[in-house]
Amino acid sequence: MIKGFYISHGSPTILTENNKWKDTLRSIGKRIKDELNPQTVVVVSPHFFSWSGTFLVETQEKLECIQDYYGFPDELYKFCYSAENDVSLAYKIIENAKRKGIDIAEDNKWGLDHGAWIPLMYMFPEGIRAVTLSITDKSPEVHYKLGEAIAQSIDKNVLILGTGSPTHILELFYFNIKPKQSNFDRKLIDLLNKGDFDSIMKLEETKEWKQAQPEGFLRPMYVVMGAIKPKKAEVIDYAVPWPGVSMLACEFK
Repeated sequence: MIKGFYISHGSPTILTENNKWKDTLRSIGKRIKDELNPQTVVVVSPHFFSWSGTFLVETQEKLECIQDYYGFPDELYKFCYSAENDVSLAYKIIENAKRKGIDIAEDNKWGLDHGAWIPLMYMFPEGIRAVTLSITDKSPEVHYKLGEAIAQSIDKNVLILGTGSPTHILELFYFNIKPKQSNFDRKLIDLLNKGDFDSIMKLEETKEWKQAQPEGFLRPMYVVMGAIKPKKAEVIDYAVPWPGVSMLACEFK
């Protein structure tokens, strides 16, 4: 059995801030454990980006924590979270993706970047096995197909988790202005509530997309959608805690 979620990880400053999103992550983690009790999480972070165009899947025994953020207060570097890799599932994903004609390869140079380990740390503080794979600059359709390959590889209880911020305008993050919902977020949430997944796959064609600069080009969401082939979506939470950076938690069903 599998479940699929898209959940924002936010700024690394969430680690020390009094931010209610941490409670959202804890609550969703408890819900997932109660409903699914997953043996593994397949996590797709926007920060694991393969510029070569070849999808990468980590196959080493342990996925080490990567503090891939720079220039932040020293206290943020006291936090870290690593995980044991579900190596057999990683190889199954590679095998099934290749059968679907996807350009994919094994890798052992990455681990869990902050887009992966921050949500996992709050959702599964006791620890959980993981598989992590990259996104690329290829189309939403190719990422959707990768999600299909992931689903075909699963024969146990597994969570598919995509992370990132729908609106990610970093130049606004450092300005002292009031955070507000973007037109893109409004449009995306409306499509999620309607279950209009075909339109979500075409959001790159809209003017709102260019204004919002979605983190990871929403590729992690498309992977989750390909794995679940959803008939509906449940928006669990939404917030804009920082200027230019929004947070969304959604389950695909």
